[in-house]
Amino acid sequence: MPNAAPAPRAARGRRVPRPLVAAFLSGIIPGAGHLYGGWRRRGWVFITITAALVVPAALLLFFVIYGNTLSLALTLSKPFFQHPALFLVLLAANAILLAFRIAVVVDAYLVCRPMTRHGVTAPTGVVAGLALAVILAGTAVPHVYVGRRNLLLYDAVTFDYVSDPGQSTTLGTSTTRGDGATGATGTTRNDTPSSTAPSTTILLPDTFTDGTRVNILLLGGDAGVGRRNIRTDSMIVVSIDPETGWTAMFGIPRNLIHVPIPESSPAHGVWDCPGGCYPKIANEIYQSGLDYPDLFPGGPNSGGNATKLLLGNLLGIEIDYFALVDLVGFVDMIDAVGGVDINVLDRIYDETYPNTDGTLTTIVIEPGIQHMDGERALQYARSRHGVEGSDFGRMSHQRCVLEALATQTDPLTLFQELPTFVPAIQESVTTDIPIAELPAFIELAAKADLEHIVTTRFMPNAPEFEGTPTSYIAEYTADRYPVPDRDFIAETVAIALTLPPLEAIERLNFQPLEDACGP
Repeated sequence: MPNAAPAPRAARGRRVPRPLVAAFLSGIIPGAGHLYGGWRRRGWVFITITAALVVPAALLLFFVIYGNTLSLALTLSKPFFQHPALFLVLLAANAILLAFRIAVVVDAYLVCRPMTRHGVTAPTGVVAGLALAVILAGTAVPHVYVGRRNLLLYDAVTFDYVSDPGQSTTLGTSTTRGDGATGATGTTRNDTPSSTAPSTTILLPDTFTDGTRVNILLLGGDAGVGRRNIRTDSMIVVSIDPETGWTAMFGIPRNLIHVPIPESSPAHGVWDCPGGCYPKIANEIYQSGLDYPDLFPGGPNSGGNATKLLLGNLLGIEIDYFALVDLVGFVDMIDAVGGVDINVLDRIYDETYPNTDGTLTTIVIEPGIQHMDGERALQYARSRHGVEGSDFGRMSHQRCVLEALATQTDPLTLFQELPTFVPAIQESVTTDIPIAELPAFIELAAKADLEHIVTTRFMPNAPEFEGTPTSYIAEYTADRYPVPDRDFIAETVAIALTLPPLEAIERLNFQPLEDACGP
């Protein structure tokens, strides 16, 4: 047999290796099939290359995705959030590694095929070809999985979360606006469309350790069927001290009116409202900010700027960030974490609950611990029915949902499953929280003291003032909208944020959150 290729030395005198077995083994560990077939030198070369390429990446993925230490996972991930191009580097490395593994599998199959007497590799049948295709597909599965998550994360960190498509790009054209607003200076404003968004002043996470609290405004938006504009029917400010973990939550009623506007703001005095205030109810501030971007400069989302400015001024603090979630996003994100357990303290029966499609339905939520999916949790958070039977009862439900999410969702698990949430987040969340600093915010959330949350609702007849004439409301308009007592609210917030949680709760006679939401 002058043209026959010699069999590898280790294969002489023993059974002939099966090519499909060799391909399968090299699909698991590149080079293992070659060792099985007797091609030892080639096999060890492939194993060495695999170790050099795979081990560092495998260790990184293991500690980030499957590790049990949040700080380590965040430390390893920070460079990728701050430099998104690193995700593309990983994607390219993953593609190269896949091509290498496929080549090794095919090579293992070919070198172990039986030879003809003339040194030509013997042909294979259809079954063998299909089996090889299955092995190659199985080899590609983990790379496709990792590549897909890689692309999702790259898309997540490069997505524009802060811009709102509903924001007007044209500045006001008249001193008198369609809703009664008038120019502060009595002159016509520039009517040239904004070509670029103004620069944003962001409180960077490296100040998390400088002794200042981080204040985040959480907004629940309800555009709804038949509604032209978005309304933020849920408004809660969460304040966390990065050093101590002390946490406070302040609920702002949707129907507060005449919220004061700071004198330094271009919007002060623009509307015909006593003392330069905002003339509409508070849940329309965000939309007004979108409609009049020249009145609320300072960032690419003037709706977020407006709500942070006005509600921060109401509370006497600077709100650093906002996050707006619409109803559909709320449902999707609750479902993404597997639902939430809520201790329902009072029976809810609502015959006219508004569905997101504009229809009405009857809902019944019985007392007791209920495991709720996204739709059920939304019903609980939105319904005005129950013991308090009003917007203020709904505010209590919303606090309970936030508290349940915070205590039942592990930050590490949330971070590891981030790619799962990306579509829902991109579809439904608008925020100026810098995505590049997301690991820092997850670390901040993990530090929050959820056992002793200082919380209240700035509503008429607040529980802490039961039986007294004291109120957060200064007066009512002719149509019975409550006007807030700004100075008293700001004084209360200052006490709540400077004292230790238990001392603040006792000093202000706040209701512990577990009393409102159950243990």
